[in-house]
Amino acid sequence: MKARLLIAGCCLLLAAPAALPADEVFVTRGAGGPVFSDKPQPGSKPVQLPPPNVMDPVPVGRPPTPAGGTPGDAAGRGEAAAASYRRLAILFPEDGGAVVANTALFEVRLAVDPPLRLGEGHAFVVAINGRPVEQRFTASEFMIPPEFWGDTLPPPNQFHQLDAAIVDGADRVLLRARPVTFQMRHAFIERRRPWHRPPAAVPPRPPAGLQPSPAVPSPVLHPGLPQPMPSAPPLGATPAPPPPAPLLHPGLPLPLPQAGSQSR
Repeated sequence: MKARLLIAGCCLLLAAPAALPADEVFVTRGAGGPVFSDKPQPGSKPVQLPPPNVMDPVPVGRPPTPAGGTPGDAAGRGEAAAASYRRLAILFPEDGGAVVANTALFEVRLAVDPPLRLGEGHAFVVAINGRPVEQRFTASEFMIPPEFWGDTLPPPNQFHQLDAAIVDGADRVLLRARPVTFQMRHAFIERRRPWHRPPAAVPPRPPAGLQPSPAVPSPVLHPGLPQPMPSAPPLGATPAPPPPAPLLHPGLPLPLPQAGSQSR
């Protein structure tokens, strides 16, 4: 324990400013080990310190120019690299289409001609609604990372704009693709209710205190017997038939009218 305290005190003294004279450091034996101070204490002894180790600063110059010439030459190479790409297009999401992404994670597919020149540090960069995705992609198919949205997901059934471009090692844009507008939707699983048999029809009940009239039994018909004649209508239901006309025989005189009748 005392050795550790001694080493710590020496390190503290070595880290002291160089302007501090070496003969102004004193050490006192304490209960827990040596105690160093810049003021003399009763029973303290001066400590002779070695001269501080001072190193000369290293001069910092301009960074070396990359092989190939001046920055103007680098710009010329960037223009030549941009001219080498003939086509960059966004295949998915389709323009005016929709993607199903409940967690806002969806795939992006690009088409580039000729292939991406990875040896020169070229990569794809994309932006959604003008906000760049802080990641470089070297494959033509990739997923939007979940860190892009953070803790708040976008609302469903909203339109978004996707931009894509090719950049070089210095993040200079070499070629841009035509942006697309797509809709991000959420998928929901509808739970079907279990099927139940409908309850049997219950005949209506008569009001309290009334009994239903018994059903009239149907007549029993026996094969080979004539069907029963319909019942005659009740009296007074139909008018009485007129009296029959008298029979007249040719060559005989007309009958006399009855008493009480009027002659025509």
